[in-house]
Amino acid sequence: MSILPSKKIVSIFILAAALVGSIIIAFGRDKSSQVINIANNLVAGDKVSLPENPNWQNELSGVNANADKVKTEGATSAGQTVTDTASISLMSNYLALKQSGKLDDASAQKLIDQTTNYIAENTSVPINKISASDLNIVADNGKQSIMDYGENLGTIAKIKSRAAIQNDFGIITQAIQSGDQSKLNELDGVITSYKNIVSKLVKTPVPKTFVKAHLDIVNSTNSMVSALTEMKSALSDPFKGLAALQLYQSSINTLSQATSATISFIKQNNIIYKQDSGGYYLLYEI
Repeated sequence: MSILPSKKIVSIFILAAALVGSIIIAFGRDKSSQVINIANNLVAGDKVSLPENPNWQNELSGVNANADKVKTEGATSAGQTVTDTASISLMSNYLALKQSGKLDDASAQKLIDQTTNYIAENTSVPINKISASDLNIVADNGKQSIMDYGENLGTIAKIKSRAAIQNDFGIITQAIQSGDQSKLNELDGVITSYKNIVSKLVKTPVPKTFVKAHLDIVNSTNSMVSALTEMKSALSDPFKGLAALQLYQSSINTLSQATSATISFIKQNNIIYKQDSGGYYLLYEI
């Protein structure tokens, strides 16, 4: 019968793996090989030793303590999350390298890279991309079509109040700090609101001049729907949550750039809107 490390040790290394993943995603891989060597410091006063029967390593990740090649493929059990698999695999490989005296910057970097690749391959967020053929494209009609488009876009933007938009990260932050899943469930209202916006963006008349920017606006908003949906599992599967958060941030950036370009173009054409109109909201309230 195989002997597994204690739950305390597993928990410590899962935390270490989550830390490594966070650092990689936030700052890249440039100096990530140093991160794994800091794991020892997370267990002040405790010594991590392998059990007498080391077969659990092979069962979890196919790693042999004397193997030259490090592997990170973990045997996925029913109900096991990406974070579970990646963390336990990282833990077993780390201990195997340490015991065999092969833990150095090069082997740590290889382990980091393999773990990162596994996480990336298994945390991709499914997105239904919208194409130009899905849009309601209309012919350009000079200044009038620019004015009409700005009015329609601004009216749609009003659907989601600024308070609700600013609350997205507030909900996520509070949920992670408190560990309260019910807090993450509050994202449902935000997701519904974004879905409504996507539906209206697809139906609104889009002059040919604005097709590229409009596609960026609608697809980035749609990606935010997918990201927020996946982010609801952040507490049970942190790596999946991190990938969703990364997608959410990149989607916000794309949305901001496309919206800013649209606003600049409208202003360059000297379009004037009445106060409280959709166009006025687009140009001056966002």
